[in-house]
Amino acid sequence: MPEPKLEQVLPLALRAVQVRAAAAVATGRAPAADREDLEQEALLGLWMALRHYDASRASLRTFLERVADKRFASLLRRRRSSVLIERLDGHRFATADGIPAVQFHVDFERVLAPLGDPDRKLALLLVDHGPTEISRMLGVARSTVYARIARLRCAFREAGYDPADSKGGSR
Repeated sequence: MPEPKLEQVLPLALRAVQVRAAAAVATGRAPAADREDLEQEALLGLWMALRHYDASRASLRTFLERVADKRFASLLRRRRSSVLIERLDGHRFATADGIPAVQFHVDFERVLAPLGDPDRKLALLLVDHGPTEISRMLGVARSTVYARIARLRCAFREAGYDPADSKGGSR
């Protein structure tokens, strides 16, 4: 079966992608700055899917719109799953060794960067909440929260943030 010609595909594909990208930006599911990137990724996905087009199953327009729907859902889900590190400018940190809050903020993000999403989220929640409250918020067992806290402590120790007194104590 011959592939559709570029003159047929391009206007339909552009329209399908532009409408979905505009909707993603308008609903706040994607920042306006990412609109062109979303469009480009979706167009690439449409182009790759075009070889699977079967005129006996659907019109070209329907095929492109369905593929665009699935492609955008996938792109937005992938972008949503990445955790953004919350800015800590509003929090007051009492540092025993006199590290300025801005430097601590940079170090905090540096220590959290290689950790998994659950550990980063926990670290941010620990700024304002205790382990029991966090376990309820996240819907996980307290033992899971404490295991993640242990990983956080290890990460901070490896980054040079050893506790001043080794007698322990937790929040």
